[in-house]
Amino acid sequence: MKFVNLNRKIAVLDRGYSQTQRYATPKKKRGFKGVLRVLVILIIIAVIIYIPTRGVYSSSRQLINSARNIKTAFKNENLDDIKSSLDQMKNSSDSLKTALNFLFWVRIIPFLGDYYGDINHFSTAAGYELTASQTLVNSLLPYKNELGFTGHPTPGQDKITQLVKILDKVNPKLDEIEPQLKKASDEVSSIDVNKYPEKIGKYQLRSQIDAAKNLIMGAHGAITQGRSAINIAPSALGEPTPKNYLIIFQNDKELRATGGFMTAYAFLTLDKGHVDSSSSDDIYRLDEKLLKTCLNVICPLTPPEAIVKYLPEANGKLRSAWSMRDSNLSPDLPTSMQEFEKLYSFLPDGEKFDGIITIDTHVVEELIKITGPVEVFGTKYSADNDSRCNCPNVIYELENYAQIIEKGEEDRKAILGALMQQILARSLSASSEHLPEFINAGVKLASAKDIMFYMHDQKVQQALSQLNWTGEINKDFKGDYLHINDSNFAGGKSNIYVTENVTLEINTDSTGKVKHKLTINYKNPQPYNTWLNGINRDYVRIYAPKGSSLMSSKGSEEQVTTKEDSDLNKTYFEAFVQIRPGNSNVLSFEYELPNSVSGKELPLLIQKQPGTKAFDYTIKVNGKTQQIFQLDSDKEFKLAL
Repeated sequence: MKFVNLNRKIAVLDRGYSQTQRYATPKKKRGFKGVLRVLVILIIIAVIIYIPTRGVYSSSRQLINSARNIKTAFKNENLDDIKSSLDQMKNSSDSLKTALNFLFWVRIIPFLGDYYGDINHFSTAAGYELTASQTLVNSLLPYKNELGFTGHPTPGQDKITQLVKILDKVNPKLDEIEPQLKKASDEVSSIDVNKYPEKIGKYQLRSQIDAAKNLIMGAHGAITQGRSAINIAPSALGEPTPKNYLIIFQNDKELRATGGFMTAYAFLTLDKGHVDSSSSDDIYRLDEKLLKTCLNVICPLTPPEAIVKYLPEANGKLRSAWSMRDSNLSPDLPTSMQEFEKLYSFLPDGEKFDGIITIDTHVVEELIKITGPVEVFGTKYSADNDSRCNCPNVIYELENYAQIIEKGEEDRKAILGALMQQILARSLSASSEHLPEFINAGVKLASAKDIMFYMHDQKVQQALSQLNWTGEINKDFKGDYLHINDSNFAGGKSNIYVTENVTLEINTDSTGKVKHKLTINYKNPQPYNTWLNGINRDYVRIYAPKGSSLMSSKGSEEQVTTKEDSDLNKTYFEAFVQIRPGNSNVLSFEYELPNSVSGKELPLLIQKQPGTKAFDYTIKVNGKTQQIFQLDSDKEFKLAL
């Protein structure tokens, strides 16, 4: 039997026990470290999540309360309260920005990071905007009594006068606040509002975000591009001498070159900001007077070729005379209004005016959305959907009025002046809290060419032209160009329903030559089950750079012809197509630009036709899609070649 030294084993066990005992942590100490770790984690969570989130929530609540206070102060026209609430709002905005900065880590989280970035951009922009606002309010404080901002709301009829005075006082400060407004505009310019849902419950989310973005960017545009317009605003609003404007209603549901068939008119007088509608009637009354006058005076009433060819009389015969209602044949508003004025000048008792303002159904509809329903001669005009046309009620009633005019009923009422007077009265009597809505709607309508200006005062006209509010065809653009112009000749009110989908394919070769294929898909999804719908007889003109040459075309019911418009510095292709209810039609053109391109970019300007909807456009370059968008205003691109 082998001898085993048990003492050695015991010694080894003793040493092992001693080492284990030496490095063992008491249970109390081990528990304390665990608690310490949890405490550290909680502190970290508190620092990076809870405290900043609580700060965002608290600052947001304070910001909302301050905004409400400003809203109330504006409503009461109390400049001292406006200043106080504005200072509070700026402090809350700074606190919100600080709290958001502590949440910087959210930026790296997929999906959430993008929305965090937008919130941060809006917060930063708000800080710049509020700083600019403080500068303006401080500049107005010495004049609060003169401006009527002492806590007693100004009557509606005096609000434009008040606006004229405010513009005069703030004008010297615009250069000082421009850098702040530019920073704010740059902050929000990259925000894509289309990624947001239209609604969350009953709340209109996307439209509210879009309105906020447009308001911030529009503020900077107003004092840069619109600086000249701000300078001439007092004069245009009748200060110091009265101004009389001719308002022409263009029915965009019967589309014409400058936005719609000229249906009715009204005269609007502005005297030191006070508004009055002196008279109104339908356009046929003017033409009746013109024809009577031209029985004794030689008038230039020979109709243009396109009118003779595509716009027959109601009895089907060719037109033998031109009329004021069809004088807006040029796609360039100043050119068309000059033609209108030539014919108008033959009226012996024609009222004198200082300029022409054109509006369409979108203007009336958008303003009624803000003011609420308006009643004229027992007829209610609202923005609610009307099942008789599957369109807003105001559209149906305006089209019904247009139909009565065209039938020539003797007892037809001149509603345009009364309607505009009602809308203006409701707009001016609205509380100041609605001012941003009116500003946003006005800028949007002017940018979309639903409201346009042709002024006799060249300084005023030039100022409005810089804002692109004059409906002009751009004659001097260096690069590629496209303008699609549709005229509904005797096709009823079918433009309520007709849509267009446009694809422009641009191809270049090794020599730099540029060839285009333009495809327009017209569609009328509405069945022929309402008097508003009918066969859309569309006289189409495609405006391209001067010297462009047509290679081929498809879809036109008449031979496509190429013509030059030297006044507009453009070549255009003339076609004719009919779109029947419940059907579609495709029109296409292939043409080559006059000049080759060099370099890696091709500038392109696409001008929107007044009165049209925001149609879908796709641009492809050498087989690759580069742009997909809705043409809601003129668009300029630099396309990669």
